[in-house]
Amino acid sequence: MKTKSAEIITDVKRIDPFVAAQSGLNSLGEQEKQCAEVLLKFPERVIKSSISEFAFMANTSQATVIRFARKLGFKGYPHLKLAIVASIGFQAGSIGKSREELELGINEKDDPSEVLSKLMNSSIMTLRQTSDLCDLSAIQMGVELIEKANVIATFGAGASNLVAQDCSFKFTRLGKASMNFSDNHHALSSVSALNTGDVLLVISHSGSTPEVVSVAKQFASRGIKIICITNEGKSSLADLSDVILLTQAERKAIRIGATVSRIAQLFVVDFLTLSWAQGSWNKAKRASDAARIAVLENNERENHKRENWSQQRSIPARDSKSSNNGRKHEHK
Repeated sequence: MKTKSAEIITDVKRIDPFVAAQSGLNSLGEQEKQCAEVLLKFPERVIKSSISEFAFMANTSQATVIRFARKLGFKGYPHLKLAIVASIGFQAGSIGKSREELELGINEKDDPSEVLSKLMNSSIMTLRQTSDLCDLSAIQMGVELIEKANVIATFGAGASNLVAQDCSFKFTRLGKASMNFSDNHHALSSVSALNTGDVLLVISHSGSTPEVVSVAKQFASRGIKIICITNEGKSSLADLSDVILLTQAERKAIRIGATVSRIAQLFVVDFLTLSWAQGSWNKAKRASDAARIAVLENNERENHKRENWSQQRSIPARDSKSSNNGRKHEHK
């Protein structure tokens, strides 16, 4: 039989409390924001504090502390403290530096080995946290919506659209009719290309980019199913979506934020497309094999053209012969 402490360790999701507190500030109440500020500024003190001591530091009530912990995704204050320990321990152990220094990201004084180390560990941490945050039932719901749809469209703003393009390419290669919208004008002018029951997969780190939200709103109003991949579960885009697939990537350090957020989004895209392919194995395999054969045959044709061309005489040589023939006729 499990002890209470063992249950806490087993049940706690490895959500990074620092990322969750920073990214969720806009959705927190005033007193909850005070809790977030204490967590972000004095994590080592929080680890050693009881819930009453934490409430005193944040100038709020114990009930608010519990509500704050739950809004971050934890069952309660003990789970939050355990996550803080785990996050600090992973960061300090993997890079050998303090959590505060890691928050700065890559700076101009870092040598190449430090850049490589920070980038690698940020990427690993992002993938681990996104994996732990993954809702398998949401993935299955997404797979079912995609299977029922005749067409799946993808869209994102800025760097997120690079991931959306990759997603569209993967589905097309696996035999699912797919298209990617290059910008919001392209998306809105193509709104009639999708019908009720089709799917629009929208990718947005913040979930609040105006052009992304407006596109999702227009398509949702026409009965199009919305699947979103976002770092913000409580955002305007999430509110419009039928299925929410969450990532967890730090965005405070701009230099590496765009990189790790893209890695997290690609990870979720790969999981979603592979899950759909697994459920539609025969169709996906036939399509993938056909794509592979088509590419190979095209490469063989191109190689054959180059080989034939290399066996022909050069153009100057042919021109020279033609000119000589012409002069011979003139003498006759």
